[in-house]
Parts: sequence; C-alpha cells; structure tokens
Amino acid sequence: MAGPAGASDWSDLDLLTVSEATARLDEELSAVRRELDRLAAEDDERGLTEARRRLELLLKARQLATRPTAVIDPGPVRSLAEVARTPGPPDQA
Repeated sequence: MAGPAGASDWSDLDLLTVSEATARLDEELSAVRRELDRLAAEDDERGLTEARRRLELLLKARQLATRPTAVIDPGPVRSLAEVARTPGPPDQA
C-alpha cells in the first residue's frame, strides 16, 4: 500500500550490483531458452519469433553488463612539492 504523498520509500528501490544484475539476466536467459524449447515442440512459429527476439536482446544486455564502464588511469603520483610548482591557468589580462 502506498504511503503519504512525498514519503520516501527506500524499500521500493531495487539497486543491483553488476553481479546481481548479470545473475538475474542469466536466470531470464535460461527461462527464455526453456520457453524456446517448449514453443518449438508446439510448433508455435509466432511465439518462436518473439522468444528468439527476446533471447537476442537479453544476450546483448548480458554482454553489455559485463563490459567495464570506465577505465581510470590515475597517471603518475606527484609529490606535494611538484604540485606546488605546477603553474595554474594563465592570468586574464
């Protein structure tokens, strides 16, 4: 049941880690593969077409989920003295 208007309900938020999201994708991929087997046995062409498309999209999502999202190169570590000697932006005249 919904709370008062404007009330924060953190329990409704479903924040997943990458590993949790990929695990859910793997479960869904398994379910769609089982569905494909069932539809093939029933010779349901329309259902097969839809399930194949869903499988294709889930496989793409699974592939994207395992890619690194950012690569951070920290560069060389500088001492405080080196940082202090680094000139700032040119003065505006």
